[in-house]
Amino acid sequence: MPPVAPSHPIPLHRPLSAACALALLVLSASASAQQNQTQARTLDSVEVVAPRRALAEFPGAVTVIEGRTLREGQRQVNLSEALARVPGISVLDRQNYAQDLQVQSRGFGARSTFGIRGIRLVVDGIPSTAADGQGQAANFPLDALDRIEVLRGPLALQYGNAAGGAIVAATDLQRLRGASAQAWGGDHGSYRVGALADGASEDGRWRGRVGVSRFGTDGERPHSAAQRSQFDAVAEWSPREGERLRLVLNSLSQPDTDDPLGLDRAGLRADPHGTDPVALRFDTRKRIGNHQAGLRWQRDYAPGREAWVGAYGIRRDVVQYLAIPMAAQTAPGSAGGVIDLGRRSTGLDAGHRWYGARGGLALGVELARLDEDRRGYENYVGDRLGVRGRLRRDERNRIADRELYAVGDYAPAAGWTLLGAVRHARLEFRSDDRYFAPGNGDDGGRADYRETSAALGLSRAFARGEVFASLGRGFETPTATELAYRADGSAGFNRELQPARFDTAELGLRWRRGGARFSAAVYRVEGEHEIVPADSRGGRASFANAGRTRRDGVELGLDGDWGAQWRYAVAANWIDARFEQSFAYRVQGATRTVAAGSRVPGVPRADGYAELAWRSRDGALGAALEGRFSDRIAVDDRNTDFAAGNARFALRLDWRPRNGRGWRGFARVDNLFDRDYVGSVIVNEGNARYFEPGAGRGFTLGLAWDAVPRAD
Repeated sequence: MPPVAPSHPIPLHRPLSAACALALLVLSASASAQQNQTQARTLDSVEVVAPRRALAEFPGAVTVIEGRTLREGQRQVNLSEALARVPGISVLDRQNYAQDLQVQSRGFGARSTFGIRGIRLVVDGIPSTAADGQGQAANFPLDALDRIEVLRGPLALQYGNAAGGAIVAATDLQRLRGASAQAWGGDHGSYRVGALADGASEDGRWRGRVGVSRFGTDGERPHSAAQRSQFDAVAEWSPREGERLRLVLNSLSQPDTDDPLGLDRAGLRADPHGTDPVALRFDTRKRIGNHQAGLRWQRDYAPGREAWVGAYGIRRDVVQYLAIPMAAQTAPGSAGGVIDLGRRSTGLDAGHRWYGARGGLALGVELARLDEDRRGYENYVGDRLGVRGRLRRDERNRIADRELYAVGDYAPAAGWTLLGAVRHARLEFRSDDRYFAPGNGDDGGRADYRETSAALGLSRAFARGEVFASLGRGFETPTATELAYRADGSAGFNRELQPARFDTAELGLRWRRGGARFSAAVYRVEGEHEIVPADSRGGRASFANAGRTRRDGVELGLDGDWGAQWRYAVAANWIDARFEQSFAYRVQGATRTVAAGSRVPGVPRADGYAELAWRSRDGALGAALEGRFSDRIAVDDRNTDFAAGNARFALRLDWRPRNGRGWRGFARVDNLFDRDYVGSVIVNEGNARYFEPGAGRGFTLGLAWDAVPRAD
C-alpha cells in the first residue's frame, strides 16, 4: 500500500531495493530456464510465502501453531491463548471484548486503542486487515483452523502495509476431522458452545467444513458483558487434478458489548477489578457485525506453472457509545459521542508462479477498496445519557489500494536459499464531508501515498538446522480511524499525519535435535515518522507523528519432548524500543514534548511464556502448567507512569478416549494464584485512565463429543 518518500531517507533504502530487484532478475532467469524440467516438489511445512516450502528453506523468523495446540485444553475464544507461545509476539488481553485483543509483534501494534494495528492478518485467503491497515482478531475461528503461521521480521514486509509481521491462518480440507460438538462453562457467567462438521464426496472432489459457535460472559469487571455468535464455512471443489476452487464464508455478530474503559492510578489502587463510574453513566458499549465471503481459484496447469485468482467482499458495521462529556460536545466542530460506522470492503488478487528445481518466481497484483460511511451523534437526549441524540457528523470515506508484487526464491548451491520480495503500492484516501452547520465547515480531505517495500533474505542449512539473515524496508500508512480526528482531538481530516517507514534487519538460528527444537533471532528496526496516539479520551483517539525510533530485540524459542510422557515449550522476548529524537504535538491547547530516549509506550521490555505438559502412556489423560511473564509497561510517550510487571500461572487438565472417538473434556484454572495485574494499557489516555485490569482466578470446565477419530 502507499506512502510518500521520506524527507530524510534512511541510507538502507536504495541499496536494499536495488539488491532485491537484482535478486529477482536472477531468480526470474533461473525459474524460466528450469520450469520445463521441474519434478513434483515434496510438500513442506511453511506456506507464508507463495509456495509451500521446508522450514529450512525459509530465511526468516516464522512459527507454525498446529490445530491441536489451538484446541487442547483451551477455551478457543481469543488468539491470546495460542500466540503467547510464539517468540517475538506479545498478546495483552484487555478483558474488554468491545476493543478486542492488543497483539504486538516486535513492539508493533502497541499503540492500537482497539483491534490490531501494524500486523497483517489473513484467514483462509481473506484479509482480516482492511485496506487501510486496521485488523480484527475476532474473525479467527480457532476451533476450525488447522494451522496458524506467524511471520516476523523483514520478510513479513512483502505483505505490504504492516511493519510488524503477518499472522496467516488456514483450514486444511485434506485433514477431515468428522463431526464434533463442544461446550464449556466458567466463572462470571462465561460459556461457549459450538459444533463442527466435515464432509466430502465419495470421489473426494468436494470437501467442506462448517462450524458454528456462541460465546457469552457477564465479564470480570462491572459493565464488561459480551456475547458473540459466529458461523464459518469452507468448501472446495477440485474438477480435475491440480485445480481447486475454494469458497470461504464467515459471519460474526457481537451485539451491545459493554465497554468498561480503563482505570486511572487511584481507581486501580481502590479496586484492581473495578470500572470507572463514567462508563456506567454513559453506558459505554459497542455493537459489531462482520460478514464476509471469498472465492479463490487456483490451477497447476503445466509442470512448473500455476496461476490463481481470488476475490472477497466484507461488510462491517459498528455502533459505539463513548464517554464524551456533554460540555465537550457543545463546540460547533464536535463529532458527538456516538460513532455509527459502516464499512464495505472488496478485493481482488491474481498471480502466476513459475518454479523449477532450484527456484521460482511469483508475480501478482492486489486490488482493494474500502467504502466507509461514518456518522457521529450526541450521546444524550436532554438529561438522559448513553442514548443517540442529534447528528453531529456525516462523512463518506473512500480508500483505494493498488499493489504489484514479486516474490522469488533461488537455491544457488546445496543448503543455500535466497529469497527476495518487492511490492509497490499506491493508496488513495478521500474523505467527503456531508455535514455542515454554523461554525462547522468542510472537514473533508484527501491523501495519496506511494511506496515500495522490499526484503531480501539468505539462509544456510546445516546438519541439524539453519542460520539466516534478512533485510527489509517497509511502511505503515495511517488508517481511516487515525485520519478521522486531528492530533489535538478536534474533528476534521488529519492532513498533517504522515506515513511511517521502517528499515529492519535480523540474524537468526534454528536448531533441531531429536525431539527438541530451538530458535533464536536478534533484530534492529529503525523507524521514521512513527504514528503514535496523541490523545485518547472516552474511547476516541487522535494521532500524530513521532521522530525517529529504534527497536533492538532478541527472541528465543524452545520446545520439545522430554522422555515419552513430558513436553515443554518456552518463548522469551527482550526488546529495547525507544524514541531516538524528541518531538512535540499539541493536545487540548497544550504542547506535549517527548524527550529523546523515552521508551515507546505499551511495549514490555521483557515478556515470555513457559509450559510443562504431561500425558499418560495410553494418551488418555493430560496435564500442563502454563506460565506467563511480563515486565513493566510505560503508559504514555513521556513515561510518566508504568503498569507493573507480573507473573501468572495456569493449570489445565484434559482427557480423551483412547481410540479418538467419543467423549473428551478439559478443566483449567487461569491466574492460579489470583494475582492482581494490569492486562493492557491504553496508550496516552487523555484522562489518565491508562490501566485495563487483567482477570482474577478463573475456573473453566468443558466437554466435547467427536463422531470420528480426530486428525488434528
